[in-house]
Amino acid sequence: MLFNSMYGLSPFSDFRRLQREMNRLFDGYGTDIDEFPAVNVWSGQDEIVVTAEVPGVDPKDLSINVNQDVLTLEGKRQSEDLQDGVVCHRCERGQGAFSRSLRLPFEIDADGVKARHKLGVLTIKLPRAEAGKPRKIAISTEK
Repeated sequence: MLFNSMYGLSPFSDFRRLQREMNRLFDGYGTDIDEFPAVNVWSGQDEIVVTAEVPGVDPKDLSINVNQDVLTLEGKRQSEDLQDGVVCHRCERGQGAFSRSLRLPFEIDADGVKARHKLGVLTIKLPRAEAGKPRKIAISTEK
């Protein structure tokens, strides 16, 4: 740090600038961005809530499976029917079958899972299995 205070410069400033430029260059090429559907996962003591963006997917084309602590969401987004002679100039919306599996932070009671689809957002509530809930252990005293 003597160098910084003596000259007012950081010997790593060029490295930080290079890193910013590399991040900017590769911004948007990460694998997380390409995952479909995009999900948010929240957990509390008793349940996990997963929301998934599934615009253009009919709820009857969705399948939700839970196996211990893994949630799998599968479905199909139907392709748009184009008339003969019509040319698509830009096709950015994905179509076809998809599958996404998420490892959850604890085991789930599969019988209590509830799902709701509204305005292109799928909300899944997954209750924690009784066997996996934390328990307070009583301590006995010996006489």
